[in-house]
Parts: sequence; structure tokens; C-alpha cells
Amino acid sequence: MAATARHRALLSLVAAALVLGGCGGTTSEGGISGGGKVIGRTVTVYSLTSDPAGANRDFVDAQKLALSDAGGRAGALAVNFTSLDLGDDDTLQAEAVRRAIADPQIIAAIVDANTVTVPLFNAAGLLQVAPGGDTRLASDPNELPSGKPTIAILGTGATPPDFERRFQQAFGREPAAGAERGYLAMQSILKAIADARAGNDRTSVIDAYLN
Repeated sequence: MAATARHRALLSLVAAALVLGGCGGTTSEGGISGGGKVIGRTVTVYSLTSDPAGANRDFVDAQKLALSDAGGRAGALAVNFTSLDLGDDDTLQAEAVRRAIADPQIIAAIVDANTVTVPLFNAAGLLQVAPGGDTRLASDPNELPSGKPTIAILGTGATPPDFERRFQQAFGREPAAGAERGYLAMQSILKAIADARAGNDRTSVIDAYLN
């Protein structure tokens, strides 16, 4: 019962964000239906992690490097990047997600899977690529209020052979452990945008990533 009440409170934040931010979603008594299209030819990928300017700086900078390697584009679309501090409790995390989904240009987010991020991004109809967190949530129907999958657990992959050298060249330091995961997460989202039937359609991007 407590979990249900908590989810309702979190989803109400999404409803407000969708209405105020014009994210293309709709609200109903049974929940929130998000998704929709980004207007124009520029989309934004969000990165949400705790302490992005400190402990997780290299993780975030590796995402920037992947976007730079792609020339700031995915297919025919220009791609912007925004990083937010996820915080370390439910309230701060819900607020960070609310800020992200209030942006009408958002197309996807890189953020660990937990009981705050998964249902909120799912309700908003946005692709969530999770480099870590609780992977079980991706298949837990209680955490997917839209009834449709929107979360992808980042798999294994290989960064370019010269990743460490170019990271050091770009940022003046060697990448910390885990930075490669940030690079791969951004790289995989850019591929999904490029491969999607319509790269500015959030549902199409989810389908391209998951299928």
C-alpha cells in the first residue's frame, strides 16, 4: 500500500512536468501516457547521476566524448547534451527526473535503474538507458505504469581502441573506472536515434533501441 501511494505521488510530478513542459504526454485517471515527438531537428539526451561534477565526472565526460565523436549528431538530427545531479534520496531524484522530462526537446536519458527513475521515465514514455542499478526493474510490471517497456539495461561493448588517449587529450586526465560505460551508453542512444523510423519520435527511438 505504501509503495502504491509513493508511486502515485511520483507520477503526479510527471503529470505536472508533462503539462508544463509540453512533453507531448497526456494524463488520465488511470495514469500518464507520454511519448510523442520532439518538434524540430534538435533533440537532447539527458544524463542523470549523483555528483556529476565530482565522483562521476569522468562518467559524464565520457558521454560528452561519445557525442563529440559523432559530430554532435545522430542521423539527420542535431543532439544536445544536459547533465543533472540525481541526488541521493527519493525527493531529489524525483525532482531531477521532473526537470528532465519538462524539457520538450528530451529524447532519452542515461540514468541508473531504481524505483524512482524507472516508473517516472516509463510514465513519460521516454527511453531510459541504465548503465547500472537494479536491473530487475526493467521487467517488473509494477514499475512500468505505461504497460510498455521503455528501459534498456546497458550491455557490454567495446569503446574505440584509443578511448583512453582521446579522453585524456580532451579532458586532461586519465578516465576513471566506469567512464567507458558512459561512452557506450551515449553511443547506443545515438545509434537508436539514427536507426529509428523517426529520430525525433520518442516511441520510435525506444523501439529502435529495444528491438
